Amino acid sequence: MVRLGVAVRLLGRSAPVRPHSGHLSVGLLWLQEVLTYLVARNIKFYRLPSDLAACFIEQHTDLIERELFDCQSLIQVLQGFIAMHQFRLTMHLLPGLGPAALSDMQSERWAHAVCMGARVLAALGSPESVLIGHVGGVYGNRSSALERAAVRIEQLPTWARSYLVLEPDEDGFGLSDLLWLHAQCGTPVVLDLLHHQIHNPQQIDRAAALAFAFETWPHTQRPKIHMSTQRTEAHLLPEGRSMRVIPPRIGQHADFINPFEFAEVLRAAHGLRPFDIMIEAKAADLALLRLREDLQRFTPDLALLIDRGSGKV
Repeated sequence: MVRLGVAVRLLGRSAPVRPHSGHLSVGLLWLQEVLTYLVARNIKFYRLPSDLAACFIEQHTDLIERELFDCQSLIQVLQGFIAMHQFRLTMHLLPGLGPAALSDMQSERWAHAVCMGARVLAALGSPESVLIGHVGGVYGNRSSALERAAVRIEQLPTWARSYLVLEPDEDGFGLSDLLWLHAQCGTPVVLDLLHHQIHNPQQIDRAAALAFAFETWPHTQRPKIHMSTQRTEAHLLPEGRSMRVIPPRIGQHADFINPFEFAEVLRAAHGLRPFDIMIEAKAADLALLRLREDLQRFTPDLALLIDRGSGKV
């Protein structure tokens, strides 16, 4: 079965409202509500916000350790819930951080963020948790940027590095670049299908791209991919007595997932190892629930491959 996941924001009725960043305990109490909400909809795959608590933004190791210590009883409750329902939790690094940074200060911020994110994922104890990041800027020299990234990844503490995975960019580093990095330092590749559609200079077809990406994952860990549909709707802005039409930006996510595109992905992955799919759509959990219904209606054979629930939009 393919698990479908949802990232950060939830929009369904009765979805818990996310508090402003504060003490880690506030974020963890909210997470407890989130997981309860998702279990009721048979969703067992979730991406945590990268700013779950203020200490994530302030980048102080001692502060995170102190708040983790303060939250031990709550963390134990969450660990039990996660284990009972076999939740997979992931997290994305904050934008702008990457191992290819030109400055050592930015590189140190990236390494610190990796360690903090990995520390929290380890504390929650979710099986197969990963921390997703990008390589960073090309800075006019792709080879040098990739070499810097490889060196800095290898300099991470082993325990934190084991959580790190990388995804392609829309215009910077594509799948082939990340496969090179994997060959150098073993970092698994998360295939983002929309990014791959937009930036694929080697013209690697979808089936091959999935196979290449999955091969970078350890056999003990289930690969994951990101799935989104390119937005096609225009933004309409009043301008006098008429409307100004603003076309969507390339790479902008649609509100829902095109079920026919999704079906093509499942068919392209036929024969490959089991994997999970993070749904990246503006309608969040509503998009995931709608996709289940669409697959049941249009491709019932493929719907059998997807984790199913009784949740309705």
